[in-house]
Amino acid sequence: MRKTTLFIPVLFLMIILASCASQPQKSSSEGTSQYKDFVDKNSDQPILNNSRNYETQKTAEQEGLGSYCTGKIACEKFCHNHQGECESYCRNNHENPLCRLVFLPRNEARAMENRKPDCTGTGTVLFTSPPMRIEDIDYISPIGQMIGGHVTPIDHGYYTAKDWNPQQGRNDASIFKEVLAPANGIVQSVQSMPKEFQSSSLGDYRIIIDHTCTFYTIYIHVNQLSPKLQAIADTGRTAQVTAGEVIGKAPGFDFSAHDEQVILPGFIVPAHYNGEPWKIHTVDMFNSFAEPIRTQLLEKNIRQQEPQGGKIDYDIDGKLVGNWFEKNTNWYVGRKELAHGYGYWATHLSFAYDGLDPRLVIVSMGNFSNEAMQFAVKENTPNPASIGVETGLVKYMLTRFDYWTNNGRWDRKGFAKITKAEGEDLIEGTVLVRMLDKRTIEFESFPGKKSGEVHGFTENAKFYER
Repeated sequence: MRKTTLFIPVLFLMIILASCASQPQKSSSEGTSQYKDFVDKNSDQPILNNSRNYETQKTAEQEGLGSYCTGKIACEKFCHNHQGECESYCRNNHENPLCRLVFLPRNEARAMENRKPDCTGTGTVLFTSPPMRIEDIDYISPIGQMIGGHVTPIDHGYYTAKDWNPQQGRNDASIFKEVLAPANGIVQSVQSMPKEFQSSSLGDYRIIIDHTCTFYTIYIHVNQLSPKLQAIADTGRTAQVTAGEVIGKAPGFDFSAHDEQVILPGFIVPAHYNGEPWKIHTVDMFNSFAEPIRTQLLEKNIRQQEPQGGKIDYDIDGKLVGNWFEKNTNWYVGRKELAHGYGYWATHLSFAYDGLDPRLVIVSMGNFSNEAMQFAVKENTPNPASIGVETGLVKYMLTRFDYWTNNGRWDRKGFAKITKAEGEDLIEGTVLVRMLDKRTIEFESFPGKKSGEVHGFTENAKFYER
């Protein structure tokens, strides 16, 4: 059904990219996974991949994972209990034959999860507890924003606690607030974030709770675990939780809900997101809460435009709007050599709408002068939903943008009711784009150049597809 892997993770507003650019995955795959389940839930023994060829097996016997372990058996045991460390090592040493043995192929790990014996029933449930106590919440931001390495609209929202400024970091446990289970369920996975994506020296975990066999919630960047969850962290074991039970502590965390009986229509080819299989099943993060909790949570939501829960799927076949991936770079997963690790987003591109004010057109690029960046469009036109093959060459001038409330510009440091997003006047660059067919575009960015300085594509133009 699902497997856990990592995925990338920026906690909203000023948390550095490494905080959330990538996250461990649930499965059908954070396709990129990298966190695989090493435990056969029926036997509690590490699962060995006997399908590898003999030469790889033989070589692996003499290999090690740096200073962590030596030999296949020892490393399988080590990685079973220290998945984050192994994941980090293998991201940078993906040719190591041990890495290829220790981490199961995506389809094998998926088959393991399909045997998941602990879940019961199908369909959704009603959440009877908020994920954080209402009185502890400063603000909530919904799904659908594009921030730094989150080049395509983000499939999770963010809870930020009172008395915490994300710029402070997460190493002062005295400001942590309790994190709660929203409903009864089975905690199917508690995994340490790989070191390069950890948000705190105190710990950083990704938690998946199955409420039925098809409906689950995901928490990311929980910094301390309850004793029950600490006991199963990075082991592959499961645990039952009840609505309102404390599962950990954090000053803020990512939260999302996923229904496998729903496939979002705005992802033209769902299989292209196998790197993060839960993404295509993302549902409104507020709608499953019972009243009055739902209304109380929406009162903390900084987005005022409908749908207040946000939106992540914008693809229209034959139109520019939506997500694009550089040709021959494995779709959402990114270049093979990155193993869906830091920087996988460099080959992503999105023409979408702002996550807090969808009236503003956003061009989100994984590589704009070697950085992942998002810009508004000068004069907010043309609408990418209107651009097709027949449109020909399109030129967008890019500007930074601000959020506004009834009291003026939002400083992005606390709760506010966002009334609008608006581009600035200064031109930061220009992009050219042309649809070649309904699922292929030519694209080039020109940082620092105004429209009149750009006359056509150069040898640096790239092709994107979906």
